[in-house]
Amino acid sequence: MGLSIALIVSISKLCIPAHGFLHLMNVPAPRSVHKLTAKEEDSNYQHRWNHEPFDFSSKFGWDKFYKNGLNHTDTVEAPEFGDCDTIESLEYEWHPHISHSIIVDAIEPTISAASQYYSRTMQPTASQHHLPSILLVGCGNSALPRILHDSFDTPVRVTCLDYSPVCIEMIKSMYESSCPNMDFVVGDATKLQEVMWEEDAEKAKSMHFDIILDKGLLDALNCDEGFDLDRLMEGVNDVLTPHDWGLHVLICFQLSRSDKESLVELGDKNGSGLVWDFDIPVEGSENGRGCFNLGRRRQDTNVLGIDQITAATEW
Repeated sequence: MGLSIALIVSISKLCIPAHGFLHLMNVPAPRSVHKLTAKEEDSNYQHRWNHEPFDFSSKFGWDKFYKNGLNHTDTVEAPEFGDCDTIESLEYEWHPHISHSIIVDAIEPTISAASQYYSRTMQPTASQHHLPSILLVGCGNSALPRILHDSFDTPVRVTCLDYSPVCIEMIKSMYESSCPNMDFVVGDATKLQEVMWEEDAEKAKSMHFDIILDKGLLDALNCDEGFDLDRLMEGVNDVLTPHDWGLHVLICFQLSRSDKESLVELGDKNGSGLVWDFDIPVEGSENGRGCFNLGRRRQDTNVLGIDQITAATEW
């Protein structure tokens, strides 16, 4: 999703930075990763996404936002989506101050654990198809899907979910040919239990993801006074893997005390809920413009954990 720079600045003034200028604790310093070069602040690319403020919780508003951005393309005919410059010109970042390399490094241990589990517990033919999986909820037209697709030593499957069909059609045209392990789904992130991930209804019901990533969606949903955080997180809990490497990455403006309390309470509801680390100090969060939060799947003694998976493998 996209926000005008002016609106980002105005809202960020309400956020008080919780930490100083630090990298993610217990995570290696960001490494040089292939394709971690989205045009996050380049005005030559962002101008087409400038717009008047609208109701950011409105599907109609987002459809209009994406249609207007596409109409600003410099070419009369359909853009050549294989052209990297054209793709980058269609990308827009919410919370661009938190780099993509920070996100890559934060989720790499989960990718590694999931990959080891699938390769050790499944038949060779099955493990080739069952890749570590990442779900981007409210994906918008961020560069993050293509970056995550190409940033790890092992292949991963990236699923882009947005309730705007205009958005999904656009990013599908942008990434489908160059990202073979990427799926594009039109669906409501507040009703994840009802999303048809696959044509097979039974398979759709059992769909789980190793990582769920929210970069700006919660900010947009909070614009709706009737937004139900519990319903959103119950859906996350349903589709996030039950294994203890399951990770929910939440990048947003500073959470209110009540939202933090709700997330903690929801995590305590069952034995495999999420345990939260809020306001983790990362590069880019020092001025309160964006907060980095991680929800880790609570240890369940009935589910194979990371320590068991990696006991015979160097971590």
